[in-house]
Amino acid sequence: MALVAGVASAGATSPGQLQQKISSGRQHVSSLAGALAAANRKVGQLDASVAATSSQLSRIQHDLEAKRAQLLSLRAQLTAAQTRLAQLQATEATDERVLAQQLVGSYEGARPDIVSVVLEATGFNDLLERLDFAQRVGRHNAHIVGNVQAARRAVAGEAIRLGLLSARQQRLTEQVLTERNQVATLRISLVSERLRAARTRDAKAGQLASAKSQVGALSAQLSRLQAAQRASAQRAAAQRAAQQQTGSSGSSGPSSSSGSGSSGSGSSSAGRPPSAPSSHGFTFPMPKGSVSPPATWSLDDGVDISAPGGTPELAVCSGTVVLHGIGGFGPSAPVLHCDSPLAGYDYVYYGHAGPGNWTPIGTHVSQGQVISEVGSGIVGISSGPHLELGFADSSGSPVGPASAPAMMSLLRSAYGA
Repeated sequence: MALVAGVASAGATSPGQLQQKISSGRQHVSSLAGALAAANRKVGQLDASVAATSSQLSRIQHDLEAKRAQLLSLRAQLTAAQTRLAQLQATEATDERVLAQQLVGSYEGARPDIVSVVLEATGFNDLLERLDFAQRVGRHNAHIVGNVQAARRAVAGEAIRLGLLSARQQRLTEQVLTERNQVATLRISLVSERLRAARTRDAKAGQLASAKSQVGALSAQLSRLQAAQRASAQRAAAQRAAQQQTGSSGSSGPSSSSGSGSSGSGSSSAGRPPSAPSSHGFTFPMPKGSVSPPATWSLDDGVDISAPGGTPELAVCSGTVVLHGIGGFGPSAPVLHCDSPLAGYDYVYYGHAGPGNWTPIGTHVSQGQVISEVGSGIVGISSGPHLELGFADSSGSPVGPASAPAMMSLLRSAYGA
């Protein structure tokens, strides 16, 4: 928010307006300070969240390493289980082949029974051997069948174990990767939000610094204006006291004549002629009855006003004579620096002035005080006696025609036109 259009326009600003702008500026500074504090808190909270998320991500990464070790162990177990399963499948195949051969042999050969064994035995010992052989064949067959059944159960059990290990490995992998990706996404989001909050905080800090600077400039401007007003009031009081003292002693008022032989000290004691009206801190630069009417005034770099040679020229503002002599306006043309700017300008020049009522450079004069006079004849580039009053820069050079309308407005207002 712009607090002030510029220091250059201070001459048209009253203390009340400055106080209002300063109050508004301070409220804006307070609002920006609150916003900056809130932005700092948010950045701090986001920093804490980012740190916590980073710590969480570190723990998850550590857990991922542990689970990765588990996965490696599971992979080794899976490899061993696959090897055992292959061995069990080979054993099962062998047992099944033996069992198949045994069954084929049993079906192809004569199935011996107890009667055949007894009838075919040649003796008691042969009978015993035949019975023992039949029992061994039965036990062998039963053993083969048992082996085959055990091998099949082992294959089934190992296959189940292998399947569980594979499923566990898949779950662990998915769990760790999902959790890590979630936390990583959250951290990226928090970091992005933190960057946005930091940019907002920096913008608020810049606005706050600018607002403080503007309030400081307004405060300094107000101090200067108040100091100038106090000084002006003191000078006015001193001038009134001097006039009262002079009146009581029977002395006459200040003369409007040129007083060509007067010195700088004599001119500083001269008051404002009674016929010089003023308006809004601007005093008409010559006695009203000595100048041509407003209809004859013309615009140049300043405003040309015809008046007889030797007509006193008055300070339009309280200020200090800083220069004499302006190119094209004569060697005696004074430049006055006003204590308070007029229409945004600090310097006023008096073109085509003569040497009478010469006021030394560095002399501080009161508003309405005689500081020079209209030059007699042709002074500088002119066609006859007149005053060209206009705004100048710090070097005494006229600002130019663009500033002439502002001077014309001040002159007409002070003249009462």
